[in-house]
Amino acid sequence: MKYTFTPGARIKADPQAAGEMCEELERTGGLTAKRLVDANRAKDAPLHNCFEWNNKKAADLYREEQARRIIRAIVVIPEETQEPIRKFFNIEYKEPEYKSIEVILKSEDDTEKLFQKCLAELNAVRRKYATVQKAASVFAAIDQLTIEEHMEGDEIA
Repeated sequence: MKYTFTPGARIKADPQAAGEMCEELERTGGLTAKRLVDANRAKDAPLHNCFEWNNKKAADLYREEQARRIIRAIVVIPEETQEPIRKFFNIEYKEPEYKSIEVILKSEDDTEKLFQKCLAELNAVRRKYATVQKAASVFAAIDQLTIEEHMEGDEIA
């Protein structure tokens, strides 16, 4: 089997070695994040350089990831719908910076970036679950909505 990383993945390692290692871990007791880290502690391990081994730096990076999780988890509940909606989004791919949905919607450029990110995430879900036949009708409905959205945008212009 040939392995590669998803487009945009910032992993500096051989994807073939990573895939084979994950397969081996799965076969020999289960693939978990802890087992993958443990399997790469040795300096000559194929994925050793993908991990931060300086505990001070790793702790700070982990806290930043916790902060991102907090930001992504914040929702607001509008009075009119009472349905929670996400408050902050990261619409930049280079430097992660979050903006409130209100700020994003005030800018045509930011709204388009959010829409493009939405499409990219939907396509990632499609790739992730491409082998699940039951999901085909969901993806077809998304395709139809996307086509209709673009057609409406063309009519306005």
